[in-house]
Amino acid sequence: MTASASITVSGYISNTPTGSRSIGPITLTSAAANGQVQRVVLQSGDNVITIPTVPAPNGCVIQLPSDNTSVTKFVGTTGDVGFAIGKTTAHVLTWDPTAVPTSFILSSVSTQTGKATEITFF
Repeated sequence: MTASASITVSGYISNTPTGSRSIGPITLTSAAANGQVQRVVLQSGDNVITIPTVPAPNGCVIQLPSDNTSVTKFVGTTGDVGFAIGKTTAHVLTWDPTAVPTSFILSSVSTQTGKATEITFF
């Protein structure tokens, strides 16, 4: 039996200068989900995250530790300056399963001792 995935994102933005707005629901699916989970204690600087290949994932969910105090950046490749994704938030990345990147980088301002970032591939 092939694993599958369905990730749903929905939300509501209120009281903005232009009013309120519902987001989604946005449903991300995978007919051949990977399901692999990587738990990584991020070290100071660049941490290369290798993306599993079999089966080819459609994306991943990155969950930073809830008690983290170090800013983490998402970086595509070495030399890329990336952008800050925060300290304690969750992020969903998607890509085409026929063009899966081999890796990405999570760069931490300092070592996140005793705090594991969890990356779930789907």
